[in-house]
Amino acid sequence: MKIDKRKCRAYATPDRKLSPANGILHAKQISYIVTTTVKTIAHRTLVLYIYPRKQVARGDCKPLCVMFHTKDDFLTLYRKEDGSTAWRTASFDRLNLSTYNFSSQCAFYSNQDEKRVQRYFHADTDGFQALISAQDAILEHRRKEHQITKEKAVIARMEGIPALPRGLASWIKSIMPAYFFYDYKRSKNITGICSACGHEITLSGVKQGNKAICPHCKHELVAKPRSRRGSSMYDRETFEVIQNMGDGRLVVRIIKAYYSYTSDTPKAEVYENAREFIWRDVNGEICTEHYYYSSNSGIITNWKKGERPVYIMYQYHFEGDTCGHLYTKNLPEALDGTPWQYCTIAGFYHHFHEHMQALPFLMEYLQHPRLEHLCKMGFYNIVSDLAYHSDGKILDETQNRTHKILGIAAEDVDFLRGLDVDLAVLKIFQSYAGIKDRQQLLVWQLANDVKHNILPILKYITVHKLIRYTERQFLPQRSRKGRYGCTHYQKMQDIVTEYRDYLEMCDSLDYDLKNTFVLYPKALRKAHDRVQKRFKIKESAQFMQDFKAAVKDARERMSFEAGGMKIVVPATPRELEAEGNALHHCVGSYADRVAKKECMILFLRQCTDEAKPFYTIEIRGSKIIQVRGIGNCSMTPEVKAFVEQWKRQVLQRVADNAA
Repeated sequence: MKIDKRKCRAYATPDRKLSPANGILHAKQISYIVTTTVKTIAHRTLVLYIYPRKQVARGDCKPLCVMFHTKDDFLTLYRKEDGSTAWRTASFDRLNLSTYNFSSQCAFYSNQDEKRVQRYFHADTDGFQALISAQDAILEHRRKEHQITKEKAVIARMEGIPALPRGLASWIKSIMPAYFFYDYKRSKNITGICSACGHEITLSGVKQGNKAICPHCKHELVAKPRSRRGSSMYDRETFEVIQNMGDGRLVVRIIKAYYSYTSDTPKAEVYENAREFIWRDVNGEICTEHYYYSSNSGIITNWKKGERPVYIMYQYHFEGDTCGHLYTKNLPEALDGTPWQYCTIAGFYHHFHEHMQALPFLMEYLQHPRLEHLCKMGFYNIVSDLAYHSDGKILDETQNRTHKILGIAAEDVDFLRGLDVDLAVLKIFQSYAGIKDRQQLLVWQLANDVKHNILPILKYITVHKLIRYTERQFLPQRSRKGRYGCTHYQKMQDIVTEYRDYLEMCDSLDYDLKNTFVLYPKALRKAHDRVQKRFKIKESAQFMQDFKAAVKDARERMSFEAGGMKIVVPATPRELEAEGNALHHCVGSYADRVAKKECMILFLRQCTDEAKPFYTIEIRGSKIIQVRGIGNCSMTPEVKAFVEQWKRQVLQRVADNAA
């Protein structure tokens, strides 16, 4: 029965007077004095009046708190400094917010006050201990009632869970690794045990780690000597089963399998540890609920609502892993009559035959109307990006034809399907629309890991000539070292970038780019350096204004210092020229791009000598394009570590703000 607050207020002012001559009022080790009485307030109630000792010693006998206590409830009326009152539900030991042991600061006014508490709770212990024990029991009872209420709701949500498929156990066994355990000896034919079926078999040409097929169960086996098995060998795997709840919901059941090997046959432990529900509500919204199993943690069920808590985020946690092999034999029946009736999740899993998360795939299937079409057409990497990595904005999902969905020409569909491109590669290929030999260009680009700076070159030459010229320049130069001991062109991307710079500088200088002597210099590096020296920055008033505005914005967002190095933002175009001359690269030609906000050039300096050029960084948006030192040399490990830290702490923030 709950305490009646209105009736209790009538007993908030005690009729008992405290004598200032009582010695307890002068005990400095005590902060609060407690008096007690028992009243009938609807039912028999223990009332405790709590006074600040110093206040009573001065003659002020108004209690700070009045606690009303019944057999199964308690409440405290608390008096504020302004004279107003408020009800609190805290237990006695938590009445003082600054301590977790309020009773240690209290004392009963008299022995009768303490005995009254002991008699009320039928306890022979200390009065405060009897009070605290009774309140702990009440709180524990409330906690259990609250937990049971939550667990009943969990049980209700899981009502109707179907039985697991009959063939699941054998399917799990077929996926779990199996071994051929044997005693090592020098012999052509070796007898051992198949861990999958337990039969004794004889195999020839056995070596540790080699694979073979068991003649009895046809399971693939890995040869392992018993001496190498150790005492703690185990295998573990995650599996997913999708089932229909019959009420419009699907449930993805996460199954764990743990095989431990202390003998030739494994001790298998297979158990369900999570359930993920998904459905579409009457408004068309996609809804999900997560539950996990926590052994010996419940009163009427061990299932808990929510995602499984893990000790450390971003560190692998087997029990929290919901990515596993998907059981597909029951899917036609399980998905029938649901919004996922024609979902291609089975085909997607069988294409990769790797771990996958079923729930995100099911969610994105409803979000992307062309996911099913693309999966059936064989664009599995694009489907993977749609389901797990990207919003698919580069696709036109209002279209029905494959080439229109992808934004490409019809004759390119089979080509891209053969490459099994992802969305990143598709975006690159979309930019080649209308370019002759674009298929050849993409194959060359992927083979050479060239990611950017191609389109600016194609304004001047054809795809065929680009490939032929860059390869002719790259092969003889890739192993040739420059003046400072660094390799000129470590990757094909290096020469593409340098060729792009060369052509754009020539264009700015009004060179005749129809002249093959200018367009295809015999030695690109020498021609690049020669043109770079002649390149003069156009220091018009508008140009300088644009440049200063661009670097001002970068200075506010990208400054950083750590580990004896710092990021310095150039103030003028002449600083770019000086940087390029000192480090023997062409950064001086980038002033126009900085002013147009096509890119940003930053200087990496050592704190001990900020004036001395060290490394130069080119970024676009929040992406690092290149980091070059003297003679275009690559980053040292120390510089690379600094750049990675700057990327995490500064560029990532810039990217998040831009988003």
